[in-house]
Amino acid sequence: MSAGEIEAEKNGWKVTIAITDTSAPIMVKRCNGAFPASYNVAVEKARTAVQFQKKTGDLEKSANVSDGNSRTALLSAPYVLMRGGVPIFINNLCVGAVGVSGVAPDQDEQVANAAVDALNQLMKSKL
Repeated sequence: MSAGEIEAEKNGWKVTIAITDTSAPIMVKRCNGAFPASYNVAVEKARTAVQFQKKTGDLEKSANVSDGNSRTALLSAPYVLMRGGVPIFINNLCVGAVGVSGVAPDQDEQVANAAVDALNQLMKSKL
């Protein structure tokens, strides 16, 4: 969580960061100034990333029309298909995810990646 907060703060971004295990949010922080709806969006990005075991940005790409192709059926599913959700893998097993909401999609994902990267570094040092 703190690595994501640091990434957001150094860029002046007001975000909400949600960390989930495979079933429910375990930590959520709405940073000062983050808009209220960012809480739900961050939680749902994390939930979507862990359930699909994919970055939500990849899911967004599959739903958006590109070169006349898309998977618009995903739009009716109860998931948040916007960048900013990043799964957490340990030993090739998806154990959770980080979801971020509050700024542009690539910035949300940048904050989520910072949090996941910090966790991965911590796990490497423990193994």
